[in-house]
Amino acid sequence: MKKIKVGILCICLNQNYWQFAQEMLWGVNTFFLKHSTIKDKYTTEVLLWSDMPIESFPLGKVFSTEPIEWPMPTLLRYNLFLQQEEYIKDFDYLFYIDVDMRITDWIGEEILGNGLTAAVHPMYHLKRNLYPPHEPNPESTAYIPLPGRLIEENGQKRFEPLYYAGGFQGGKTEDFIKAMKVMKVRIEDDFNKNYIAIWNDESHFNRYLFENPPAVVLSPAYIYPDSLIADYYYKIWGRNYSPKIMTLTKAFSTTSEGGVAVNKLMATM
Repeated sequence: MKKIKVGILCICLNQNYWQFAQEMLWGVNTFFLKHSTIKDKYTTEVLLWSDMPIESFPLGKVFSTEPIEWPMPTLLRYNLFLQQEEYIKDFDYLFYIDVDMRITDWIGEEILGNGLTAAVHPMYHLKRNLYPPHEPNPESTAYIPLPGRLIEENGQKRFEPLYYAGGFQGGKTEDFIKAMKVMKVRIEDDFNKNYIAIWNDESHFNRYLFENPPAVVLSPAYIYPDSLIADYYYKIWGRNYSPKIMTLTKAFSTTSEGGVAVNKLMATM
């Protein structure tokens, strides 16, 4: 039986991120569609865009890339990927993962669908009593087209607003390449106006998914923060999740001012 080909896209530019890359590659090759019950159905390949020597990454295919200052590595990710369109279009599925994340559990077929896959952002996956009560029925004259979905809970339907994280995204190759091309053009259009969206490429990803809802919506387990869980995230979630992919706190990207701001916010929750 022909195996389903899955490409994992990562970017590791600038020395500060090198410490995370090997662990990410190990996690993908250990947990990503590797469970004994399904591993024979899939073949996975890590594709890494990096300014490090190729021999530094024996577990993945490396595309040599020049380092650039933040936020350009994230804003221009789709440009990098599309430069290798002939190579990546040969896969059945493509998934992008931030290199500074840690895979902690099996990633299985639940991420695969007939279209795009997205994970809800942990910061905005709110407990029920914080959901805004917007009318979710498009047939109503009171309808507000917020990005979200109708779900059933305890026999009752309710609206779940959705904001998606940029750190883990992908899906069927044809759909993801189409999305990348649209987002690339929109980011470049903003550049031409001397403007960068408030959350960089993540803002453009959410706009695209507003117009083209994902086939698979994953919980914060796939973009799980490694800090402030009990003090902050439990409170806004109203529950907990078992982490599968964790975002890692980076010493070089934190500030004392940011810590003070977070503490003030938690005091009001």
